[in-house]
Amino acid sequence: MARKPGRTYRASSGKSVDFGALLLANETAPAIGNMNVNARGDEIDPAGNITKSREEIMREYNELNTMVPNDDAIPEGTGITADDDDWQDWQPPKTVKTEPAPIQPTIPTPIEKPPVKEPTPVPVEEPKPTIQKKTVAQMVEENPDRIIDHTSNRKIPTGGLAAAVAAAKEVEDNVKQPEAVKILNTPGVKRI
Repeated sequence: MARKPGRTYRASSGKSVDFGALLLANETAPAIGNMNVNARGDEIDPAGNITKSREEIMREYNELNTMVPNDDAIPEGTGITADDDDWQDWQPPKTVKTEPAPIQPTIPTPIEKPPVKEPTPVPVEEPKPTIQKKTVAQMVEENPDRIIDHTSNRKIPTGGLAAAVAAAKEVEDNVKQPEAVKILNTPGVKRI
């Protein structure tokens, strides 16, 4: 059989590599990945046996994905009937109305009340004087010399890092202005 052009490649070392022959030699080797196929595209089981050939897979795919629309009837349900279907719709239980038995009137018997005792008078105690709690303002007014002022000892913050650096350095303004700027800044008439 004659060589097919375009299937043989020359490597950088000068050797000829026939990719067609490599593909044919390794068709049954399992492909790397999680699709469970071999190099040819057949579905394989974990032992490496072919479960579905590439042609069967392509035929199923082409049957499902055709460009021609099918005008068949739309299927309703699965077509499976249950032989032993004992399903019944729920119905509320029927109630039978019965007349209640007549109630015979009962005559109440008088209840004897125990004798009522007169309450004994309780001696009234005089109210105790309540101690009112003093507010802070009242305590300050009574003892103005006992107030301790902690605010006078506090150190007042005076700026941050930039203020400290500025206080430590004296910056001189030694920028020289160009002649044109000096002329513009001179007082008086500049143009007639």
